[in-house]
Amino acid sequence: MKALIRVTLALAAVVVCPFTLAEPAKLPPQAAQAHASASLAHRQKLADLMKQSRAAQAGAGVNAVTSTTLSGPRVANPYRAYPPSCLADPLPDTPSGPATTFQMPLYSRDSGGNPVTPETVTITIWRMACSSSTNLTPYNTDHGANAALLMRIERDSSVDGNTDAFPTFPFLTSNQANTTGNLVRAAMEPNTVVSDGPFDAPVYVSTTYVLENYPYAGSGLTYFNYDFTLDIDPVIDASCTGCQSIDINGYRPNAHDYPAASQNLPIDGYMSSAYFDPAHNGEGFLVDVYDNPDGLTRTVFAAWYTYDPLGLPFWLVAQGSVQVGANAMTGQPVYYFTDGGFAGDFGSTSTLHNWGTISMSWPNCNKLTFTYNGATDPAVVDGPAGSGTRNWVRISDINGLNCE
Repeated sequence: MKALIRVTLALAAVVVCPFTLAEPAKLPPQAAQAHASASLAHRQKLADLMKQSRAAQAGAGVNAVTSTTLSGPRVANPYRAYPPSCLADPLPDTPSGPATTFQMPLYSRDSGGNPVTPETVTITIWRMACSSSTNLTPYNTDHGANAALLMRIERDSSVDGNTDAFPTFPFLTSNQANTTGNLVRAAMEPNTVVSDGPFDAPVYVSTTYVLENYPYAGSGLTYFNYDFTLDIDPVIDASCTGCQSIDINGYRPNAHDYPAASQNLPIDGYMSSAYFDPAHNGEGFLVDVYDNPDGLTRTVFAAWYTYDPLGLPFWLVAQGSVQVGANAMTGQPVYYFTDGGFAGDFGSTSTLHNWGTISMSWPNCNKLTFTYNGATDPAVVDGPAGSGTRNWVRISDINGLNCE
């Protein structure tokens, strides 16, 4: 039976393990062999695709479209462990919310690859709230509460960055429900498909990883928002020398531990979409969010296609700037245009009129809340007017910008 030291994610714990780690097994177990084979197959596939790309680019008339679609259409990663809208690079180095911190020695080598005294590192595991929702139903992996699970390996400040001797990355697996030995991928960048911290790779500097699944059949699949056990194995030997087993409770957000889960989402490009009221088909919002050159602000453009009191189509538009990280756009002017014509059949410009103001926020990716107050001036007789607050829903995601 494996000698495991158990730590529970719900509680912060510190464990020091004084023992000597043996040389990693020359013949790793079946799980490690599957990992190595899958990684090799993937790298071979990448090499083949690169050859195809170079061959295509060398041909006559090749353009950016054909050279970037050789591997097939762009689709969402079916093995993803968290919404792509959750994280951005770089990953945080400081925990937020409940965290488990413990110490354990990792197998270590010198610059020549020779084994040296195991270095004790500090490992911290915590969740980062992804999507907000007023209905925080645990384990809803579609459009409810989601989180990303982060793991940080921290070297002592006196040796952080030292390449003469360094710890190596452990082997990660999970046990969940009736499945055991699921391979766990630890990536240094979010929203990747195959990037990982491979077993026995050097850990030169303190690093944060996000835990994900491998995109290979037979590697196992972990639902990281559910209860599971994470096994950290520094050497992969039959007795599991130095293994640590961490019970990780499922994601159950509350306003105290995960305040971001009950707040409006920060406004970014993932908000770009179309929104409408299902009870009133034929009216809606088109929203686009894009970065400004200053790198500090974003511009939100919104077009409200609606109707005047006579039932004729009428467009209202708003455009405002928000700070990066802001979770609301407030009091922005709303305009409408006159003196135009169909298909550009009018002069060089049309006339801009001020209609009123609008404020917009997103409680979650699938819900737009907006408050409006406006009335047309005499330029349009019987134009739309009024004030109030509405909650509309997202029609769909933009390809490659799945927001959850």
